[in-house]
Amino acid sequence: MNKSAFHQLSYGVYVVSTWDQGRATGCTANSAMQITSEPATVAVSINHDNYTNQCIRSTGRFAVSILGENSDPGIIGAFGFKSGKDNDKFAQVEHVTKEHMPVVADACGYIVCEVIDSMETDTHTVFLGKVLDADVLKKDVPMTYSYYHNVIKGRSPKNAPTYIAE
Repeated sequence: MNKSAFHQLSYGVYVVSTWDQGRATGCTANSAMQITSEPATVAVSINHDNYTNQCIRSTGRFAVSILGENSDPGIIGAFGFKSGKDNDKFAQVEHVTKEHMPVVADACGYIVCEVIDSMETDTHTVFLGKVLDADVLKKDVPMTYSYYHNVIKGRSPKNAPTYIAE
């Protein structure tokens, strides 16, 4: 099987965030999608090893910050290559609170959700969320995973669903 075929799927680049006992935390993700428009429902896929997974389980809520092509690429690294258990990822990233959830201020949009269901795979949890709030923060082209790899020259962290060992 040629796993590079999965890079042909259309993905975005997001920061999925939540709270860790009153401290904002989150991780970079590329697997977020709208499930339905009425009622508005979104799904995200988070690796079992990501501390964010455990925090979403505890809070029952998450936010999706939709990164744009003009978002600071350092945000991706800040949220993608360190654990929120040991690092305050939001310390260096400006954020705002929307519907009581942390959202990256440099995102082009956000979606705040309450977890209504989840599904386990061998490595990831797919959280299904009822949308509580969503808005556009600035005019920008949403960053695709292809743009991240081909223009920014980014790489996938080991816990990403699209990680392929080199």
